[in-house]
Amino acid sequence: MIDVQLSGVAGSQRAYPRIWRATPRLFWTLFALVGLLIAGVLVVVISFLPARAPLANTGDYTIVREAVWARLNGTVEDALIEVAPGTTARSSNLRGFALKGSTYYYYFEGRPSFDPLSQGLVGRDEIEIVLRDDGGPDPLVIYRLLGRR
Repeated sequence: MIDVQLSGVAGSQRAYPRIWRATPRLFWTLFALVGLLIAGVLVVVISFLPARAPLANTGDYTIVREAVWARLNGTVEDALIEVAPGTTARSSNLRGFALKGSTYYYYFEGRPSFDPLSQGLVGRDEIEIVLRDDGGPDPLVIYRLLGRR
């Protein structure tokens, strides 16, 4: 049996595990990337939010509803217009009425009406319904046209 020991040929270097440390530059780069990722997510989420907000509070709804009923009850003068032989409608039903800088239109569901939506002059995607009042025999729907104040 032969026992050979080569102590000086191969060298005796010990392998130490390399310790990885993050530098401040790497930390701030990662911090900036995470910030950009969060900002990108916020931009995407905000893009899905509606571009317009409905009326601010319920007090505004009450004022608009009362204005419609005042026209229908005759408290506020609202001329009758002949839209067809033997058929009349209130001026506010045809042309809407102005209140606080906006023009509002209305109709009763289930009844013939002469507002722009009922006549097919505008589509549902061109209006904003501000109030639907189920308090009467037929629901009252009040809306305004988008893009117009």
